[in-house]
Amino acid sequence: EAPVYGEPWFIGRAGLVRNMVGRLKRGQSLLVFGGPKLGKTSLLLQLRWLLAHSGSSGTSRQAETQTVQYWDLEDESVWPRILAGPLDGATILLLDNCDRLAGTLTSRERHLILGRQNGGPARAVVWAGGRAWHDFARRQEFHPAHHPVPLAVLLEREARELLTGVVSPDQVSWILSMAGTHPYILKVLSTGVASFDHVSGKAASDRLLGEVRAKLAPFFMACLQGLREPVERRLLDSLVDRGGPTNPREAARTLGLPTVKPAADTLCCLGLISRWNLTDGAALQAGCRLFNDWYLTHQSNHTPIV
Repeated sequence: EAPVYGEPWFIGRAGLVRNMVGRLKRGQSLLVFGGPKLGKTSLLLQLRWLLAHSGSSGTSRQAETQTVQYWDLEDESVWPRILAGPLDGATILLLDNCDRLAGTLTSRERHLILGRQNGGPARAVVWAGGRAWHDFARRQEFHPAHHPVPLAVLLEREARELLTGVVSPDQVSWILSMAGTHPYILKVLSTGVASFDHVSGKAASDRLLGEVRAKLAPFFMACLQGLREPVERRLLDSLVDRGGPTNPREAARTLGLPTVKPAADTLCCLGLISRWNLTDGAALQAGCRLFNDWYLTHQSNHTPIV
């Protein structure tokens, strides 16, 4: 599906976007990590849109001299063109789908892009990718020169805002109970609901959910393929089985581990679970019933993960 950006179409992540814009204006580079269809491309295009419009609002004189470029590395011809330069004086580069650089990006290339080689201008760079890019960047020790920005599912109020005007108010709670707050799953289910004149009765609901699960199955499989460590799968199994919020310490005791934080970080970044910081402690939850039902069936069929 086409990315969504600009006003009023981009919904959610307002605090994150403000933080990223501020860091980029100060010249800091960022590493964005997120699972499939979690909104990385929309986020980068929203950053480009905001940076392009911030000068006209008078909020930042510095923004008026900034040149922002977005490049999608999914096109294999793009990276050689970027390295060949010049980049027309770009002070901020937004690089999408960086997974294809995992294992191949050299230190010289990275410094060239940052403008730290051959006398080029220093620039801020956003490198965005999924699990492969996350693991590569961590091995290459991009931190602390680059600030990490892990994406996650939307907050519930953001999810409700996303559904406003798409479905009727009485359908919102049912959609959230089935889809959780993953932006892509919300869009697929809400589009299915909106295509019906109304969804009422078990037969109609079952038919709709069956169609939506079939459409989402390749996406669910792509998310699972982002798992690398056995502990990540064990934690996911535990949270899906429980179905409700679980304190991370309790989850660690259940699995016989000192901590589940690294595994939870990965599952949150892939959009498979959500995490909240509450007054009485943190909570982890596999809150998407559509995924949970598919996953339990997938597990019972012993379908191999490639």
